[in-house]
Amino acid sequence: MIIQSVDRALEILSLFSYAKPRWGITEIAAAMNLPKGTIHNIVSTLDSAGFLRKDEETRKYCLGPRLFSLGTIMGGTLEINQRALRPAHNLVERTGLMSRVAVWDHDAALLTLEVAPHNYSALAQRIGPRVAAYCSALGKSLLAWLTGSEIKAYMDRAEFTPFTPKTIASKEDLLKELERTRKRGYAINNEEIALGRASLAAPVFGRDQRIAGAISQAGDVDQILGSEMDSIVRSLQTTAAEISSAMGYYPAAPQPVKSLPKAPSKNSLKRRKGKRSTI
Repeated sequence: MIIQSVDRALEILSLFSYAKPRWGITEIAAAMNLPKGTIHNIVSTLDSAGFLRKDEETRKYCLGPRLFSLGTIMGGTLEINQRALRPAHNLVERTGLMSRVAVWDHDAALLTLEVAPHNYSALAQRIGPRVAAYCSALGKSLLAWLTGSEIKAYMDRAEFTPFTPKTIASKEDLLKELERTRKRGYAINNEEIALGRASLAAPVFGRDQRIAGAISQAGDVDQILGSEMDSIVRSLQTTAAEISSAMGYYPAAPQPVKSLPKAPSKNSLKRRKGKRSTI
């Protein structure tokens, strides 16, 4: 049973993002198509509990310290973060590249851990905490090892918003890329989110033998996809296997790679339309 007031409070909190970190009562009411009085009561309750904070000068609200506290607790107690922290640090020390860990959450890759090299620029582009699955190495690494029905459900809901000219733009292209990802054992993002940036990601599995998360290495295109790519892939996959082992994963006997759902080709659709039934 869904409690309406709680559901609305959670929907309000979900409006806040990097792109729009501050909201006024009128804006929230318009976004949710609800009366301002209803929104004011819920927002006031969230404010008094510390989940939102009001800027007295602008009269707008931002996320409150209570959420930061809860987020810190979650990040510190999440099993994959605890298992991945030391291996990820070791990986960064070996390669000198940024490393991130993510889990699957509501059709996106949710970044839960980030380890930066000592020379990492504070001005480097910030991504997350959620990144689109269809155009990120972490997202594709997670997607590729979901079940066939889970992938189909994602495809039915997915909207392919282009971030760059290289962003995957269709279900057919994504399915082909996921097939390649499973066969080679890692995912690639080649300037699909930001021009000049690339990343590689490998899957992490849990004790239930299912995908538990993914770990990536990111940097400039020449760093990631250049002459050192094979070395980076080996280190990344070794680290992913180490984390999987710490998560209680023990590989079963090798199984043939199952084909992902395939989109019908244009030719097959034409044949279906032209085919007549016989009695």
